[in-house]
Amino acid sequence: MNPLAFLASGANCLVAILVSSVFSLLGGAYLGYNYQTNYYEAKINKDSLKQKEAFEKALAEYQAKYSLAIGQLFTALQEEQAKSSGYQAQAKSLYMANANSNPSANCRVSYGFIRLFNASATGESTSSTSSDSATSAIDLATVLSTTIENHGKYRQAARQVEAIRAAE
Repeated sequence: MNPLAFLASGANCLVAILVSSVFSLLGGAYLGYNYQTNYYEAKINKDSLKQKEAFEKALAEYQAKYSLAIGQLFTALQEEQAKSSGYQAQAKSLYMANANSNPSANCRVSYGFIRLFNASATGESTSSTSSDSATSAIDLATVLSTTIENHGKYRQAARQVEAIRAAE
């Protein structure tokens, strides 16, 4: 028997067309579904990749800005330390010059002055004592050197605050 003759008869022809149509429809639906799924998955992956790249770019910019701010901070702190060292050296040389030429020009400070100086640095309250008028072994050059050091620390802290604000 000829297979084509079987398909050529009227009812069998309709069955063959119906079966091929169903297979075509199912195949098209399957392929269409896969295409749609793959399309949306690719779109989601592309969007995720863009978001990831944008995040990495923003993170790199932030890290660069932060590194720059830290570098500027360290440079500024080194400059402040150099200034303070210079000031302290000047104070000591001034004291030594006065000590050699006129020893009485480098006066000693009283214990009361030291007490008030320390209290003002720490913020503590203080009151007079009986030893306030006594002269200490500390001279004005040491007081000046300590003041220069304290001011240098203040400037360093101010630079740190500026660097933190610049990094934000």
